[in-house]
Amino acid sequence: MWIAKIRLKHKDCPITTRCEMFNIPVLSYPMGWYEERGVKYATTICFFETTNKEAKLRFLEDVKNDKRITNLDISGDVFIYEIKLTKGAQHLMLYYEKKLLFPKPVVNSPDGNEYWEVASWKKEDIQIFINQLKKSMNVCQVLNINQTKLSEFYFPNVMPNISKEQKNALKIAYNNNYYSYPRKISIENLAKLAKKSTSTFQEHLRKAEIKIMPNFIANYLIKK
Repeated sequence: MWIAKIRLKHKDCPITTRCEMFNIPVLSYPMGWYEERGVKYATTICFFETTNKEAKLRFLEDVKNDKRITNLDISGDVFIYEIKLTKGAQHLMLYYEKKLLFPKPVVNSPDGNEYWEVASWKKEDIQIFINQLKKSMNVCQVLNINQTKLSEFYFPNVMPNISKEQKNALKIAYNNNYYSYPRKISIENLAKLAKKSTSTFQEHLRKAEIKIMPNFIANYLIKK
C-alpha cells in the first residue's frame, strides 16, 4: 500500500478559511456526494480539535451564514455539513475517487492549509490524483510518498490504534460524565483524577477522540 502526505490550500474552502479566521484546528472526513438537477452537492463530517468554546461558536455562526451551505447539523464538537458545489469548487469531486483510501481525517489547520493522507494500492493512482489537484488548488505540495506494510497501515474504521494513556484518559472521562450534557466535570478535574497535568491529560484525551471519532461516526451513520 502506498501513502502520500499532501499539503493543500484553496481559497474557497468553507472549513480551512474559517480555521485560519478563528485560529482553531478542525478535523474533517469526506462522506459522499450526489447530483440533483445538474447541481452537485458534497457532504463532509468535521470535529473541532479545540476547547475554545467562543471560537467554536463564532466559527459555526459564520458557517451558517455561508450561502453555499445547504444543510448543517451540530452535536457538541462534531458537525456535518452539505455544500452546493460551484464550478470553481468541483475539484472536491476528486476526493471521491474510488481507487483512493483516506486512512486519517484531514487536518484543517489555522495556518490556512489542509493536510491530507491519501492511500492506494498503486503509486500511479496517487500521482494521477495529485496531478488533478494541482490544476485546481492554490497550493498542492507533496510532502512525501511512501510504501508501507499493511501491518503499519492505520485505518480508523478498522483498527483505531489507541495507546494505554489515551485509553485511560477516555475511561476516566466517560466514567466521570464528561460526555454528558451539560458536562459534569472539567478537564482540569479529570486531570487531577488521572494524576496528570491538565495539558498532558487533555492531549491524551484529544488524541484518543480523534482516533475513535471516524469509527464511531461511520457506525452511527450506517445504523441510521
